[in-house]
Amino acid sequence: MTNHPKTEDLPEEAQQFLLGVYERAKARLEGVIQHHGMRAGLSAMIAAERIAILDSEMRPVFPALDAVGTPVNCARGCGFCCTLTIDVTPDEAFALVDHIERNLPAATVAAIKARAAAGDVRGHGLEPLARHRERIACPVQDPATLECLGHAARPAACQGYLSLDVKRCVAVHDGVGQDVPQPTAANMLTNVVSDTRSYALEDAGAPRQSLELTAALLAAWADPDAERRWLAGETVLTQASSYQA
Repeated sequence: MTNHPKTEDLPEEAQQFLLGVYERAKARLEGVIQHHGMRAGLSAMIAAERIAILDSEMRPVFPALDAVGTPVNCARGCGFCCTLTIDVTPDEAFALVDHIERNLPAATVAAIKARAAAGDVRGHGLEPLARHRERIACPVQDPATLECLGHAARPAACQGYLSLDVKRCVAVHDGVGQDVPQPTAANMLTNVVSDTRSYALEDAGAPRQSLELTAALLAAWADPDAERRWLAGETVLTQASSYQA
């Protein structure tokens, strides 16, 4: 929700730093693909590596923000950003489904599926602002605690969304604000790592796609063989294409 400068407008030193992030991420992600192969289960491996890479690259951002008096205000369970439209790639949807199925009790999985179905009925195809105004919460958010039940496999858009003012998050959530201040460095690092992941998978044969999170989860659950086919080069989960696609 904050406008950030383009990479080409940054000082040369900053551009070189981001190039280094790209090269490090590329080597690690391509290593995962080569080790695992283009077969089912790769999405979960890619998610774990992507989250680790972005966590490592963003770690210096937090003390730097603290030092200038603009600390990150995000906190576990605040959840005010969880009604935003989240665009995901197929591997992010598959990884989140895998994490949910492997780590949560059957009753919790069933509840997530029910929330996803209800949310999709209300919001399928809506443009992001209209969807946000409907207050359609992410189905992976625990309604009681507001915590993310898929945090360990969360999409890049969720991992990289950091706020410098939780009061502004509340205002936007309540429909009386328009902008949430975010650290530019975190936004750029997220874009670099996320794009590098997409390039690595595309180079290996998986089509690039943009999907809306809730619809993508439902589509992935409805098509258990979709990950294998996508990794083999087939466009999948087309009913979940994002508004921007």
